[in-house]
Formats: sequence, structure tokens, C-alpha cells
Amino acid sequence: MVKLQEYFRHKVSQAGYDLLAVFSRFEYAMKKGGYRRQNSADAAWRAFAADLPADFFDRMKAAPEAAIYFNSPPDHLVPDTGGGVRWSGKPDTPADAGGLFDSIKTARNNLFHGDKSHRSQRDTDLMVAALFVLNAAFDAAESDRRFDAFIAEMEYGL
Repeated sequence: MVKLQEYFRHKVSQAGYDLLAVFSRFEYAMKKGGYRRQNSADAAWRAFAADLPADFFDRMKAAPEAAIYFNSPPDHLVPDTGGGVRWSGKPDTPADAGGLFDSIKTARNNLFHGDKSHRSQRDTDLMVAALFVLNAAFDAAESDRRFDAFIAEMEYGL
């Protein structure tokens, strides 16, 4: 009998595992730390982005480590007429910090809901860039009291 974790272990890059761990904890900490959408169990990424320093988006846009999200953002799936899904062909270039997090969520969804492979350099680049942005957001949040509850939920003794 094939154990699925053994089968997939060599098909997902370290960046993929890292993004899965960081992104999932980030969303958990957001929801527990006061960044949850009203009347929903979903994380409020745009509210979180709005509380980041005003220069956060400009710093990310200028950072070579995040360039893929501005130069070649991930596409998203849309329904097709045959009852399936297809790529939209119209990826959204982030215009603000909320849009940047939307792009990261799109890449994460594409990679972890089975719509993309983990073997392409582009997919790895998207994961590495997402980790760069999430780490920068965490660093910015650490020095702002409005994020104290988020930081407390994020840390495992960091």
C-alpha cells in the first residue's frame, strides 16, 4: 500500500512545505488575533494589510524578492462552459497591499488545491516570494501594538 505522505514528500519542494506551514499559521493567527472577516470564519487580509505601515506596499513593490507578483502575477481559475474550470488569462497585478496578499492567496490556492505542479521554477519562485512578503509583514507587525494579539497567536516561542 502506498502511503500518500511518502508519495508526495518528493513531489513538493521545501519552499512548498514552508509556505504551507507559514501561510496556515498566518491565517490562524489573523483570525484569532482580531483579523477575521465580519460574520465569517475567513481571515481579513485586506484589514490586516490596511494596518501595515503606509510604505509596506511600496517596499514590497521595490523588492526584487517580490518582483514576480508585480511582473508576472499568478492567474486564477474561473468556471468554464463545460462545467469545469479554466485559467482566466487575466491575472491581477497588485495595486495595493491588499491586492498583494490576494495574489499570494491565489498562488497558494493554485499550488495547494491541486491546480499547479510543484515542479516548475515559476511555482517555486512564487512560493519563495510569498514567504518573503509574509516575513516582511510579520516583521512590520511586530513593532506595532495593533498587531499584539496577532503576534501572540503567531508565535510558538519565537
